[in-house]
Amino acid sequence: MSLDDDAVEELDLVLGQTHHLLGEAGDELAQRLVQGAKLTLRRDGGYFHPTPGDNWRSDTYEAVFEVAPSLVPEFTSEIVDRIWSKLEPVLRQHGRQDVFGVVVEPTVPPLPEVAADWRAQAEQPPVALPGNQARRERANGGYPVSDGLTFGSRAEIVVYELLVELQRACSRHRAIAMMPLPAAKLRDAGVRTPDFIVLGNGRAVVIEVDGPHHYGTTRKADDADRDRHWDRCGVHTIRIGAHHTDEPAALKELLREELDRWLFQTR
Repeated sequence: MSLDDDAVEELDLVLGQTHHLLGEAGDELAQRLVQGAKLTLRRDGGYFHPTPGDNWRSDTYEAVFEVAPSLVPEFTSEIVDRIWSKLEPVLRQHGRQDVFGVVVEPTVPPLPEVAADWRAQAEQPPVALPGNQARRERANGGYPVSDGLTFGSRAEIVVYELLVELQRACSRHRAIAMMPLPAAKLRDAGVRTPDFIVLGNGRAVVIEVDGPHHYGTTRKADDADRDRHWDRCGVHTIRIGAHHTDEPAALKELLREELDRWLFQTR
C-alpha cells in the first residue's frame, strides 16, 4: 500500500492496524483513544540521511493525531509511547521510515454558519441548549432514556430506577439527588463522565456500573486511576457489577447501605 502524505484512506487503515495491534496487546485504553483520532503526516522540520555516508538527505515527518479537545489531556506521555510502539512498525512496513514520533493536537471546530440577518436573530430570545448530561451518548443516539435523561446501558437504567425508589423513601432531612452521566473536569485527568454522582447531606459519591469489559487487566488499572482522581476530591467511588442488576432487591439494599455509609454516617 502506497502511503503518501495526503493519502487519507490509507492513513485511516494504518490507524486501524495500530488499533488492532493495541487490542492484541490488551491495551484497551490506548485502543479507545486511537479509535477517536484522525491520523495525518507532516514535515517536522528535521532531516536524516537514508543512506549513511552520502550527501543526500530527506525530510523527517511526525504523525499527527487530531482528537476532540476534551480528549487531549488523556494522551499522557505514557499513552503516546504505547501507541507509538505499535504505530511505528506499521508505518515502516508501509515504507514510511521517515516518521519519527507522534504529536496530539485538538481538532479545530468548523466555523458556524450564520444568516445575513444574524443581527435580527440575535435579538430573539435565546433557545435552551442541551447540557453536559450524557454528552457522548446523546451525540451518538440510540441509548436508553428515562425521565428525559440518557443512560449508557440498560444496567444503568436499573440502578437509576432503584435510586429513584430510595429517593422517594427518604425523609426531607435525608434527601438525595442523582446526576447520571454528568461531564466533570478533573485535575490531571481531563473531562470524565461517571455513571452517576449522588448528592446528600452535603456530601457526594460516584457510582460506576461496571460491565464485563471492566474486568480486563488494563481496564482495571484505568478504573483504579479514575477512582484515585475522585479520591483526591474527597469523593468515594462505589463500583457495582452490571450482573448485580439481575437481582434488583439485593442491589437496592446494597445501594441503601452504601449511601448510608458514605453520605449520612458520621465519619
